[in-house]
Amino acid sequence: MVKSFKSEVVVEVPQDITLTQDGLKFTIEGKKGKIIKDFSHMKKVDILYKDNIIKISSYFPRKSTEAKLGTLRSVLINAIEGVTKGYTYKMKIAYSHFPITVDTDGDRILIKNFIGERSPRITHKVGSNSVEIKASKEDVVISGINKEEVGQTCANIQKTCRIRDKDKRIFQDGIYVYEKYLGDDLLWKVKL
Repeated sequence: MVKSFKSEVVVEVPQDITLTQDGLKFTIEGKKGKIIKDFSHMKKVDILYKDNIIKISSYFPRKSTEAKLGTLRSVLINAIEGVTKGYTYKMKIAYSHFPITVDTDGDRILIKNFIGERSPRITHKVGSNSVEIKASKEDVVISGINKEEVGQTCANIQKTCRIRDKDKRIFQDGIYVYEKYLGDDLLWKVKL
């Protein structure tokens, strides 16, 4: 099997983004805010930032190392898009009999009256300073600049509403993601 000598991935940084590199630690600043990404745990990967271009390379890479290059590229592109446009995920509150309410208390998210339970189900948001949660009667809107934190907060809410020991075909109550936005652009939507 032929082995490649060098694999390289390039990410272009827009002019309105301020990016500083300190070893394998990047600080990305834009009009929406600032994200710090630390890639010091990545082994056998070289990252060079020069003239608004990030070059991620590796010599004699294995398949797992080539996968790391693609992951680093995606993480950096998501961070750049996040500080320029921001991410917004919309979640639908679905219930059949007991109306569910969602409240926030600092970093805690309280899901009250889920299937008629007296005590609220509690989860936490990820990234306390960059994730905002707005809840109404039917929707929960989660927005922020870090895609990983916004997505993980949605996953925490959806997982907290998991129903055990009942037939899932009948008991379909919960809070589910149905739309994802990058700025004003629709990225993903549930097909009905």
